[in-house]
Amino acid sequence: MRVTLSRSGGFAGIVPPPVTLDTAALPTGIARQIAQLVASTGFFDLPNRLAAPARQPDRFQFTVRIVNDDDQEHTVICDEEAAPEHFIELVRAVQQAVRK
Repeated sequence: MRVTLSRSGGFAGIVPPPVTLDTAALPTGIARQIAQLVASTGFFDLPNRLAAPARQPDRFQFTVRIVNDDDQEHTVICDEEAAPEHFIELVRAVQQAVRK
């Protein structure tokens, strides 16, 4: 599975470059954790956009694009304040996996 994460917004509007990881290249435990988070979010069933009713200034917006092993592809753009808990956990897991 390939996961690409982009983040925008936040204080000062600093936009880091997108990060991409391939779970096949990760240690088994981390790859399993990310796969479980993708499943628990129901990622492929989420709408393409999860927007907050009124976007707050200086909050993040995440774009997550996943291509699974069956080449099924889905992208979700999500305002931080509208993100389900499992979605934020997925974002954090991807961020941590990239740092390792």
